[in-house]
Amino acid sequence: MNGAEQHVESLRDLAVEAAALKLLAERVAAAQKDVRQRTQLALDAAAERDGVERVTATLPTGETVATIGLRKGETGPVVVDEDAFARWVRATFPDEQWTETAIVRRVKPWKAAELLAEMAAAGAARVVVADQQVDETTGEVIADAVAHDVPGVAIKPTRARTHAVTWRKGGKEATAEAWRSGALAQQIAALTAPDDEAT
Repeated sequence: MNGAEQHVESLRDLAVEAAALKLLAERVAAAQKDVRQRTQLALDAAAERDGVERVTATLPTGETVATIGLRKGETGPVVVDEDAFARWVRATFPDEQWTETAIVRRVKPWKAAELLAEMAAAGAARVVVADQQVDETTGEVIADAVAHDVPGVAIKPTRARTHAVTWRKGGKEATAEAWRSGALAQQIAALTAPDDEAT
């Protein structure tokens, strides 16, 4: 066998390996998406029912390799009616150029972010605005703060609750060995199932 034939044979081996790994990656991605959704549903149900927010991943050998725990979602202010929000900003701060008019009035992104951050800190769709008034009798300037409920903004979930896998020391290696030995055959059967059975 000459050098050219050796190179072609090697390239064929690489091509098969590349194809097999591509298929495996597609199967792993699909299986991971499926198990992630099912795990999230189960964790959410356990948290609501029993207050359980984490579970350990234990191999058939009894070795605990990881912990899967809930990560809290987040709530915060979300503009749900941009036109109402922009009209409020324009009416509340008439001397400022924080809105722009196209077909609808919009709050400039930098000011919207600033106002939403203030609402997030307050935990409500409310902004405190400094209001200066002049006492007609004394002529004294009176500084006051007025809380405004902001139209067009609601406090809503901004990031869904999720979960994360935290490996224990040596957990990855133990899981890899369990995979190699066939101890996880049932858990990863979807990776080698025929196409109509694969997740």
